[in-house]
Amino acid sequence: MNAHLQATHRATPDRNLVHALPEQQLKRPKRTVLKLPESSRLLQQALQEAWPSLANDLEALSALAALGRMHRIRQRSCLLRDGTINHQGSLWLLVQGKLSMGSHDAKGVWRQSRALHAGQWIDLATAWPKASFPETALALTPVLAQEFPAQATLALCRSRPALLGALLDSLSRNACEAMASRQALATQDFPARLAEWLLAELRLNGFDDCLTLQQLKRDLAAQLCVTPETLSRTLRTFQEQGLLLMQHREIRFLNLEGLSALASRRPTL
Repeated sequence: MNAHLQATHRATPDRNLVHALPEQQLKRPKRTVLKLPESSRLLQQALQEAWPSLANDLEALSALAALGRMHRIRQRSCLLRDGTINHQGSLWLLVQGKLSMGSHDAKGVWRQSRALHAGQWIDLATAWPKASFPETALALTPVLAQEFPAQATLALCRSRPALLGALLDSLSRNACEAMASRQALATQDFPARLAEWLLAELRLNGFDDCLTLQQLKRDLAAQLCVTPETLSRTLRTFQEQGLLLMQHREIRFLNLEGLSALASRRPTL
């Protein structure tokens, strides 16, 4: 292995983020391309999770899976880097593992905006205009990700309208979620935003009524656009109200119905 690749896999998320391995190096099966049946099974599961409407259309999903290339990314390495142009025009799907989406601030501190699990699209929007990635995708665990060429995917969609419908649905949902997030930031009070965020994280990364925070409180505060003091004070209030119990990074939800009611609360005009 040459010195460049060795440096790539020693990179840490706060100092030296690296890109996914270049296309010419993806031909080395030891590092990036999985040819085992297990990878096909995981990819099928991820596609079914991403597009549940096609869960029973295995022929269409298999045709889509054949277009892509699998990437293996080590923990604490970078799959995509913010500001880098999507020259290949690729769609990216998380097949296995967890990703932290975000960026580093001027001091080199990682600021997470969201966490992704298997079966979620990492990036759909930049492929068509070949634009810059808006966020860095940092591996919280060892990660498998599938890269689909956008133009080949679109050509396949022309012959399989169900695929096109699923693709447009995902793009529309992403746009609506981004708009709702901006609107909530502008109009929703912080306790409601925090309750909504906690419930979303529980659905994605929790187990029954328990959730382990993947980031430091200061990083979560930055993600939610408040000070760490405001975050800590609001979490204490939630505990006093009997909504949850928090010990270090472990959260046990005591009243999910009450937290849901708080999340749906609208500001008083």
